[in-house]
This record gives sequence, structure tokens and C-alpha cells, in this order.
Amino acid sequence: MSLLPDEILADILCRLPVKCLLRLRCVSKSWLSLISSSHFVKLHLSQSVQTKNNLRIFMWKDNIYRVDFDLLKEGFLPPVAVDYLPLSCPVMSLIMEMRFADYDYDGGILLCGSCDGLLCLSNAISINTVLLWNPSTRKSIKLPYPFVDFRDKYDIVYNCIYRFGYDNTNDDYKVVRIVFISNIFRVGICTDYELNVYSLKSNLWHTESFGDSIVSGALHWISSVESDTEKKILIVAFDLGTEKYRVIPPPEFVGPHFRLNLDNLGGCLSLSCHYESSFVDVFLLKEYGRENEYWSKLITISPTNHFISFHTVKPIIYSKCGKKVLLNIDFLSFIWYNLEQQSFKEIRDHGMEDLSEVNICLESLVSVDVPPAVCI
Repeated sequence: MSLLPDEILADILCRLPVKCLLRLRCVSKSWLSLISSSHFVKLHLSQSVQTKNNLRIFMWKDNIYRVDFDLLKEGFLPPVAVDYLPLSCPVMSLIMEMRFADYDYDGGILLCGSCDGLLCLSNAISINTVLLWNPSTRKSIKLPYPFVDFRDKYDIVYNCIYRFGYDNTNDDYKVVRIVFISNIFRVGICTDYELNVYSLKSNLWHTESFGDSIVSGALHWISSVESDTEKKILIVAFDLGTEKYRVIPPPEFVGPHFRLNLDNLGGCLSLSCHYESSFVDVFLLKEYGRENEYWSKLITISPTNHFISFHTVKPIIYSKCGKKVLLNIDFLSFIWYNLEQQSFKEIRDHGMEDLSEVNICLESLVSVDVPPAVCI
């Protein structure tokens, strides 16, 4: 019997890292029940979000690497290879090993997003193979095969992208799959779209059509509308709760640009604009979903900075004090940008050049367990 009330015990335990909590489940049945409860999982997640503890950076290169966020404070980036991946492509790995004996191939894994300690992975060779994986608990689930409606046509090809997030309206994690359909004789020209939504709570996919409803959004992507006279940039938001769409007007740009990137910075939608003049502006969308929603410029990066030859600037996360922002430049280097002094400090990355993806992931106890199948 515990000497402390469950409320106080939970408040103490929620401050510990996941690795310790997994061990403490063996103390007693009551501790196992407490740590495994949905209330404690949410409490631990909330504590980690508030304190920025238990943060890890996952990076894709020739393998998947993990970095403890707290170790970046001293300006070093000591990556550790992840050796327990739940997804791989053995055939492609064998081909790459035969062609390049000294090349450590990652199995064709694509990172589709991270949320609350879960990573969404897909296979680059078989794009319909998708997993949700908690790297802290090492548990994963392979999503059911998502059906694509080809409308009885045999002359089409398709490609798709995946996005992943949390639906706070229904307390559910959802994967959104956007399918781009084109005619086999017009490859590269999209002729139609289909959107599928996977719910972890129900372990099912369903199909959505594109609509005109305007509500608060959660997942975002950049689209463009072209006419004979102009090309208009649009930001599309998809609400995971209502599964409706709205269009967000972009900020005012100061010149011609060639690349736009959307990211999540501290729970706020960010937009990086790369100008033809080689400057980069990073904007934040403030008052999200409200009548006075507006874009605010956070950073302007000049090409005079010696470490920048950039094509991609990705804001990663604020420091714990909130005075600095971690930036990933061209998937090559990491930079701390001091918001008050408007200065930069490079991070020594120990040979982690040519990264293909960088994402922040919390250590959490969030489960990927799904309800049992219902027999009919």
C-alpha cells in the first residue's frame, strides 16, 4: 500500500523520464495501474510539454539518429543511432548493400510527422505501408491498408503524402493521406485528389472529399492557383476534429520568392519564405483561428551570414528560456538564433551532414493500442 495519496504520487512520477517510468511499473500492481492509466499518460505528457523536458531530436541520414535536446545547450550535437526501427524494406536494403558495400542504408523510411511522442513512418518503396511508432516504449502499429477509389479506371497513376496530428475535439490521433491522381499519359500533372483519414481510436480509414467549409485548422499544406496572369499562393488548413477545410491567406512578401516551407514552432504555425535575393523571412501565425488572426515576422536571415548557402531554413524549437530558436539550415547544420541579440551560434554536429529530415519528438507513454476487431 502506498504511503502517499495517488494524486501526490502521480504529481511526483510525472516529472520522471519514460525510461524510469517503464521500470517503476514493476514496483507493484498499484504503480502499474497508475502509470498505465490514461490520466497519468496525459499528465506526464502535459508536464513534458510545459517544461520542455524529455525532448528528443530525430534525424534521418543514412540511418535514424536521436539527440537529447538538453545536450544542445553547450553547442554540441552528439547523435546516437536508433537500432530498433519497426519498419524497413529488406529487398531495397539488400540492393543498396550489394551496390555500395560501405553504405548503411536506412531501408527507405520516410518520416511523415511526429505528435505527442509518436512518429508516423512510411515506406518509400511501398507508400501504402504506414506505421505509428512510439520510440520511447518501442511499441508500434501497422495501419490497415488504405483503399484508393480509382473509379474503375485503369489508365491512372497516383502518388501520396501523409500527415499526422492530434484531434483534441475527439481525443484521437489521426493520419491524413492526400492522394494525387494523374493520367498515365500526363505523369506529373495532377488531375484529381482523394483524401483519406485514419483514426487510431477506431483503427479505420475513411475517405473525405475536398470542401469549402471554413473552420479552425490543424494540418496545413501549401497550394497554388494559376491563371493566365498570375500564380496565387494559398495555405490550406485541415481540421482534424471536424475534418473540414479553410484557406489561410499568406503574409505579405517583400519580393519574389522561390520556396515556401510550413512548420510547427512551439505550437504556432510558421512559414519560411526564401526570396530570390537569398534572404529568408520566418513568419508566425498569431491568434490562430480567431477574427484578428495575423502573420508576424519572427526572423530575417541575411545571405551575409557565412554559414548560409541556404535552400531550406527549418525552425525547430525554442530554447527553454524562450530567448533562442533552434534552426536547421539546408539539412546540413544547426544554428541557435538569439531573438534578443539577433545573433547566431553554430552547433558542432559531429559529421551529421546531408540530413534528409529533422523532427522534434517528446518522450511519452502515449499508447498505439487499438480496439479489438469486431466480428460480424
